[in-house]
Amino acid sequence: MGLALHTLLALTGQLPWLLLLALLVPRNVLRAEELKPTRWPLFSQKPLLLAWNAPTEDCGPRHGVHFPLEQFQIVASPNEGFVRQNLTIFYKDRLGLYPYYERDGTVVNGGIPQAASLMQHQEKMPESLHKYIREPNAKGLAVIDWEEWRPLWIRNWDVKNVYRDQSRKLVAEKNPDWPPEQVGKVAQQEFELSARKFMLETLRLAKSLQPNQLWGFYLFPDCYNHDYRSGLKNYTGRCPDVEVARNDQLTWLWTESTALFPSVYMGTVLRSTTFGRQFVRNRVKEGMRLASVGDGVARPVFVYTRPTYANELTLLTEFILLWILWRTTTPKGILPQPTGRVENKNETDLVSTIGESVALGAAGVIVWGDHTYASSKNSCSSLNDYLRGPFGRYLLNVSTAAELCSQQLCTSHGRCLRTLADTDAYLHLNPLTHSISIQGGRLKVTGQLDQGELARYRQHFQCQCYSGYKGEGCAQRELGKSAAAPVWGVWSVLTLLLPLGLLTLLH
Repeated sequence: MGLALHTLLALTGQLPWLLLLALLVPRNVLRAEELKPTRWPLFSQKPLLLAWNAPTEDCGPRHGVHFPLEQFQIVASPNEGFVRQNLTIFYKDRLGLYPYYERDGTVVNGGIPQAASLMQHQEKMPESLHKYIREPNAKGLAVIDWEEWRPLWIRNWDVKNVYRDQSRKLVAEKNPDWPPEQVGKVAQQEFELSARKFMLETLRLAKSLQPNQLWGFYLFPDCYNHDYRSGLKNYTGRCPDVEVARNDQLTWLWTESTALFPSVYMGTVLRSTTFGRQFVRNRVKEGMRLASVGDGVARPVFVYTRPTYANELTLLTEFILLWILWRTTTPKGILPQPTGRVENKNETDLVSTIGESVALGAAGVIVWGDHTYASSKNSCSSLNDYLRGPFGRYLLNVSTAAELCSQQLCTSHGRCLRTLADTDAYLHLNPLTHSISIQGGRLKVTGQLDQGELARYRQHFQCQCYSGYKGEGCAQRELGKSAAAPVWGVWSVLTLLLPLGLLTLLH
C-alpha cells in the first residue's frame, strides 16, 4: 500500500504543497473561486436595480399626491393599459393562450396543459408580446405570472387540486378499464410532461422574439417555508428538504430562464421578529442556489417585496441605527462620554426584507403593490410619506452601500454578497461617515467610505464577478473558456487530495 501511495504522490507531483495550501488557506478565501460569474447589470454601475411596480399612478390625478420615485431605475405599473415599460408582467390573460380553470369551474383554453393547444398558444404569443413590448431590441425585465397551476403534480394542492382531478378524469375517459392507481400514475406523467413543455416552449419563443428581456416566472423558485402559520415556537425559516428536492426536479426551468423572481412578502405574524428575517433569508438563499445550476453564467435574482405587510396597508417597521453616545458605566456626577459605537437594530423589517436580499447577492429589488395602495387619499399619503422618509432613506442607504462595495471590493466588475450567508452582515452605510438628507426636494447621501468600513466589507463580503471577469476583486479579464475557474473549484480538488496526503504521512 505504501508503494502505491508513493507512486500516486510521484504522479501528482506537487501534492504536498497542495495539502499545505488546503490546511493553511481559510475556507472563505477559496469560496470566491466557486461563485459562478453572473450577467452584467441592466444599468451601468448599478449592481442593485430598484424597481417600483405598484399601481400608484392614480394617486396624482385623483388625490393630488405625487410620489418621489427618482431613485428607482425602473418605474412601471402592473395595470393593463401600460405598455412600453422596462418591467412587464404577463398575467394569465396577457400572454398567448394559457390553460386554466376559473374558480367557478369554467374551462379556459383547455383547462389543463395536456388538453391545451400549444400550437395555437405560440401563434398568439407574438401579438401578445408586441402589445406590451413594442421594440424588438428593448431591454428590461419580463415576468410571466402564471399562478393557477404548478408544473409539479404534488404541488397542486388545495384549490389547485382541480388540475389533478381533471387530469385523472381525462385519462379515465380514454381508458375506462384501468384501475385508479394506474389512472393516477399516467395522469401525473401526462400533466407534468405537458406542463413542462408548455412552460419551456413559452420561454423559448419569448426569448427568441424579445432576446434583450430577462425572462422568468414569478414566484419561481418558491421553497414553501410558510410553516410559521402553525406557530413560531419551532420555526427556523429553513426550506423543507422535500421542497428543495422538488426544486431540483425543476432544473429544466431554471436553466431555460434568464432571471429568477422569488417573492419575500412578509405576513404580519412575522413583524419585527428574527423569524421574519429567517423566512426571507432562506427564500433568497434558495433563489441564489438555483440561479447557478446548469451551464453558463448564473442568472440574476430579482426579489419581489412590498413596502407593506402581505395583503394589508400596514407599513413595514423602520430601519433604525442608534449611535450609542455613552459608556455603560459612568462615574457618578460625570456626564456620559461619547464612544462612537454603533448599534444596528436589525429586527426591523426593512432590513429583514430588502437588506437581507441585497446582502445575499440579489441583482435587484422589485417593490410591488396592488390597487389598494391608490384606493384613497389616506393610503396614497401614507405611502408617499413613507417613500419620502424611512423607506426612501433605507433604499438610498442600501443601494449606495452596494455600489460602494462593488466599486471598492470588485473594481465595479461584480457585486458584493455575504461570504457566509447565515451571518447578520448587511450592506449599510456607516452613520459616522455618511448622512442622508433632503436637498432640493430629493434625498441625497453625503460622506466618504473610510478604511474601517472598507475593512468590514472585506471581512464579511465577497464578489460575484460579472461575465468576463474573475479572481479576487474581479480584476482579471477572463479570456475564453480555458481561463475559467474549474467546475469544482480549488477547494473541492484539495478536499479530494487531503485524505490521500494524510494517508501518506501515516506510512
